[in-house]
Amino acid sequence: MIDIIVRSKRDADAVKAMLRVFYDNWRINVHTLHGARRLDKALSELEDIVTSDKFYVLLLGREDKELARELDKYTPMNVSVHVVPRAKIRNTRIEHLSNEFNMARSKLRLAVTWSEKYESYVFGLRQGKALEEFEYNPAYDVFMGIGNGFYKALTRVFRKRICYNPVLVRKFGGLHDVYCGYKKIALLEIPDEGFRPTGKVIEEFHGNGINLDKIIEANKHVIELYERISMKFLQQFRDWADTVIVPWSGGKDSTATLILVLKVFPKDKVKVVFSDTGTEFPWTIEYIDVVSKKLGIKVNRVYAGVDKGLLSEGKPMPTHDNRWCTERKIAGVMNAIARLAEGNTIIVTGDRDAESKRRSARPPIRVIDENTLMLAPIKMWSAAHVQLYILYNNIELNPLYEKGFYRIGCYMCPALRSWELFVMNTDLSIALRLQKYLIYREFIKYRLYAKNKDIKAAEESYCDMLSICG
Repeated sequence: MIDIIVRSKRDADAVKAMLRVFYDNWRINVHTLHGARRLDKALSELEDIVTSDKFYVLLLGREDKELARELDKYTPMNVSVHVVPRAKIRNTRIEHLSNEFNMARSKLRLAVTWSEKYESYVFGLRQGKALEEFEYNPAYDVFMGIGNGFYKALTRVFRKRICYNPVLVRKFGGLHDVYCGYKKIALLEIPDEGFRPTGKVIEEFHGNGINLDKIIEANKHVIELYERISMKFLQQFRDWADTVIVPWSGGKDSTATLILVLKVFPKDKVKVVFSDTGTEFPWTIEYIDVVSKKLGIKVNRVYAGVDKGLLSEGKPMPTHDNRWCTERKIAGVMNAIARLAEGNTIIVTGDRDAESKRRSARPPIRVIDENTLMLAPIKMWSAAHVQLYILYNNIELNPLYEKGFYRIGCYMCPALRSWELFVMNTDLSIALRLQKYLIYREFIKYRLYAKNKDIKAAEESYCDMLSICG
């Protein structure tokens, strides 16, 4: 999926030592420019190395920063050129070299530029004008606030008009930069706790925003490149696999993964698993039904019984420290995998680097046992790549994304942040439908109670917030 390129053999030896310690199971090849320092010679070497079905990180020392600057003008979009802060690669401590590799590969995922030609964002390196005050960090993610629901949610937070289809950069501590075109026009803060995100507009936006069809058209070559790389990654297992299992949540990452899998493997080998917790958003259940019919696949449904645990088993409301609900969901999926697996089995997940530091550290290929592998084909994608890939394949996104969600789980998930809770309780099309569920009502009061330490005040706040109590 990804290889590393350095200038010399001694640099390659240093990188290989780093890989043995930090990326031993990643199957990363290391190439050299055979010592080239001149631009023409380096470009000639790159032509012999770089293909269009893999990502590459070109690491150079500070003494070669001028060469790196020139190479960055000419290398293709699937190559990240990165200068480490030491004079030579081989003089860099391996833990620091690992951090630099993480930073370099994050550029492949996070790159977003502004194309004057298309008047659109393009989510790839060297494709246009850099966004204002844009910075790279392996912990960041980039996504689009697609649709009317997202527009209304941002407008309610900022109390000012925001463009349609903005780009958001998710940073640390719930901070998000909001871009309309190449300009950063607002800051959005989403605390984990509470019910109301906050934000401020830096610069007034004039216009309607960027047309989604235009964004898809502008990114056609990006989508096809990232698809080609991910499909090539999966194709190496096409003949080996007897069974291909895709856990599908109805969220964007697993949906994009499912589309990829169906393009690579025969449909009769593919087994799709959906774990219904009993506390799923109704839109997600409907989405699974609609998209599975469109894709022509059978969905193996398992019941995790989270609602049963809450209503009849006396289980407490899940928290970050007691996520027994997740354990039940995973157990249901693993039981289904054990039942469906026949012969050599691959489990294909929607894991992405941006989701967490733990997932970023996982190799793209994990060996479960001699007959079972777990693969992560969209590991190097941003949320924006995922969104565009689904739409490019004429599949709608889960309606909850258009209503404003960033991530989708259960309606009483402890991982729901103030943003999702704000959307759930200010969009009446959501609030009125969810308030019919006892567990949802208790969850909202629980979150309010945890904040207020007063259950009566929590109940009153819940009624005032929804304006639906008698």
